[in-house]
Amino acid sequence: MSKDLIGSIDIGSNSTLLLVLNTKTKEVVEEVSTITALGRGLDKNGVFQDKSMEDTFRALSEYKDKCKSLGCEKIIVTATEASRVAKNAQEFFSRVKRELDLEIQIISGEGEAYYTAFGINEMMKSKSKVQLILDVGGASSELILIKPKPFEILKTVSLPIGSVRVDDWIKDGELKKNLDAIFEKYNVEDYSGYDVIGVAGTLTSLALMFSGANKFSNDAINNFSLALADFNESVDRIQLVDAKALGKQFSFLGKRSKTIQSGAICSQTILNKINPKEIKFSTYGLRYGTAISGAIDETYLV
Repeated sequence: MSKDLIGSIDIGSNSTLLLVLNTKTKEVVEEVSTITALGRGLDKNGVFQDKSMEDTFRALSEYKDKCKSLGCEKIIVTATEASRVAKNAQEFFSRVKRELDLEIQIISGEGEAYYTAFGINEMMKSKSKVQLILDVGGASSELILIKPKPFEILKTVSLPIGSVRVDDWIKDGELKKNLDAIFEKYNVEDYSGYDVIGVAGTLTSLALMFSGANKFSNDAINNFSLALADFNESVDRIQLVDAKALGKQFSFLGKRSKTIQSGAICSQTILNKINPKEIKFSTYGLRYGTAISGAIDETYLV
């Protein structure tokens, strides 16, 4: 066992992610992403679906075994928006605790924003005086305005919009109604005009697609940027392609090919509301922040 090796698991609304990080050297030892779709149908049914829970449980079991084989001293497991609203979340997580001995901590939107921004800031060492981060998840998206040095969150908002929710809304014919209601309730004008760092699975997958990469590459994502007009053009272009064809063309998408077009619409909607000049992308985020911190502050627990 190594005290410097920490496993960090992020249970999101669309994917369940594992990071094993050497917190002393900031070296990434292992990264795994599994599409588990825990937030699928949540707005309609209010509960996790059986298949999504089984897929998530299987991923957690595999991740625990991986952490043990690598010698992690600690495994931190966090859950976000879908777990904040699902009526059967505690029942499911009790089973995970009982059978896998993993303690899942549901964090608030504020906590999600803090650890996402902290992880990005620690890994990227931004030289900007102020930086805006956009984290597009499956059920929620966070806008986080930070001061990099010393690290401070200046302003943040958690929007109840994400790739899985948008996918459900499109299928139910409720996209425009729900988007209008969200942006009537949440004012994002204070986040306008800043360059953006886009993080999490939807935006990093779009970065790979738009950059022309034919396989997953952290470097390809972290070194890619484009203007908003080019982002919009690229999003509009992929809407014309069948999801299965996208999956074949971009094999790194895997199961994410089912929701990437909805995730692109979600991202496009938010970005057009805040109108950045440039969009950069990063593979860093929540799981990095929790690993580097070594524990979750109780004030961020739901």
